[in-house]
Amino acid sequence: MSEDVPAVEPATATRRRGRLVWLIVGVVLVAVVGAVVWVGVRGWLAKGELEAAAVTAEKLQADIVAGDTAAAADGADKLVDHTHEAAALTGDPIWALAEIVPVVGPNLSAVRVLSTQLDAAASGAIRPLTGLAQSVFAESFRPVDGRIDVEPLVAARPAAHSARTVLTDAAAAVGAIDDDGLLGPVADAKTSLATALGQAAGLSATLDDALVIAPVMLGADGPRNYLVLFQNNAELRTAGGIPGAFALVHAEDGLLQLVRQASTADFSPNGPALPAPAAMAAVFGDGMSSHIQDVTMTPDFTVSADLASAMWERKFGGTVDGVIAVDPVALSYLLGATGPVTLADGSELTTENAVTSLLVDVYTRFPDGAAQDAFFAESAAASFKAITGGAADPKALVSALARAGDENRVALWSNDESVQSVLAGTTLAGLDAAQKELGPEAYGVYLNDATGAKMDPYLDVAMAVGAVPRDDGRSDVTVTVTLTSTAAADAATSYPPVVAGTGFYGVAPGQIATNVTVFAPAGAFDAGVERDGERVEYAPAVVDDRAVSSVGVTLAPGEKAELVFHYTSAEKGQSEPLLLHTPLMKNITVGSL
Repeated sequence: MSEDVPAVEPATATRRRGRLVWLIVGVVLVAVVGAVVWVGVRGWLAKGELEAAAVTAEKLQADIVAGDTAAAADGADKLVDHTHEAAALTGDPIWALAEIVPVVGPNLSAVRVLSTQLDAAASGAIRPLTGLAQSVFAESFRPVDGRIDVEPLVAARPAAHSARTVLTDAAAAVGAIDDDGLLGPVADAKTSLATALGQAAGLSATLDDALVIAPVMLGADGPRNYLVLFQNNAELRTAGGIPGAFALVHAEDGLLQLVRQASTADFSPNGPALPAPAAMAAVFGDGMSSHIQDVTMTPDFTVSADLASAMWERKFGGTVDGVIAVDPVALSYLLGATGPVTLADGSELTTENAVTSLLVDVYTRFPDGAAQDAFFAESAAASFKAITGGAADPKALVSALARAGDENRVALWSNDESVQSVLAGTTLAGLDAAQKELGPEAYGVYLNDATGAKMDPYLDVAMAVGAVPRDDGRSDVTVTVTLTSTAAADAATSYPPVVAGTGFYGVAPGQIATNVTVFAPAGAFDAGVERDGERVEYAPAVVDDRAVSSVGVTLAPGEKAELVFHYTSAEKGQSEPLLLHTPLMKNITVGSL
């Protein structure tokens, strides 16, 4: 018997197999090195493209601000070239394969997403929106003889809506990038781009909403009548000031016409009271349902508008399709866009003097109420003519309106549900909506004059808010309101009676009486009120699950009072309260406690 003995492989075969193995290993190494080099080179090139895009974007923004639409259009094209190339450099199969490599992969994936979404934003939003600048904000959009061309607004809507969608999706995609394992530069890039895209998405949403409602409000779909309330901050109301002058504006196919003016003297409070929400009436009294000058006592502008329009229709007939409230400070911003307006006596109303002229000087210049009403009416008509007659720079006018809106000096309401649904989510919907929009930690401080005169130009107001975390996770929230009378010691005799008051409402001439009301956010707990360090009586109430506290303060000339409203936060972890307040004659900065 014999055994099978394995054959001995020839040495040449062994060497041949070894060479084959090393050849395979070499090919793999070359491929890996090549891939690394490929990804590295393309990553370096992409970095250069993104840096160039950043420089281009800065110039593009400057060109848009400067109104150089031609340069902006060219810059938008260059921006897209850079972002498109960056997306292409990070979007090939080798780059995708490298994304599975530990440590390095997540960073490569993040860079690809950043490049792709930036390209989507540049090509799908920034370039189209830059193109809109020529049609929406060009000189052709300037009002001519009271008419605004609504066609550019209608034509711009699809592009604006598409840009809003693109930017919203891009912001969401960048925000979804996992932060774990990201290198510092990549993490910083993600944070910066997420912030920029979020801001851009918000701005595009505002533009989209504006293009939804502007044509309708301008009468593109049929005529509209708007009641304008001119508020007087010399006699404070929650929304800004007492509505003392009124105008009815007719809008049809872009043409705006001032068809009627009125004053509080035209409205009798003797008719049947109109229905007002019981909770609001319990806080602010029944006057707003019967006196047109009190309709803005409530922060809910839908209530103010409903009451004012009903009073106007009862007096003059017709139908009011919307209500607009504006104060002299907002008017001063608009005059900055139109330039001065000249009145019949040769005097000028300018951006610098409008507030003082309308809130202070008018009462010394004109001795009786009829003359004062005539001055207010003439000022309103002249300003309306300047704004709608083509004197205003469109971009400056939009900026002025935006500033006034941000300061809650302009409020809008429409009986068109499609328009009102858009307004409801903006600062233009009134203080109540603005407070809710600020979130679950927003407090509102609302001031209403109880003097029955025009003493509030001499009322200095300071406000602050802060929170101290408690052991149970909630926070003790403090809202401080400091009121100081800067009236002259002899205000009772040196100021005109319409300013100093006559004592009719129980307040001595020269004194300033103010009702201070604080609306807490839903669910917060009322913990009392102090005045000058001592607990005081106050009027507590509840409106829509919000604790409301009201205190009346009367100040003699030179006197000061500090009110401190105490609350407990609704939820654990709420330690960053915000404060919204009645628009005053002078802007104030809310302090932190």
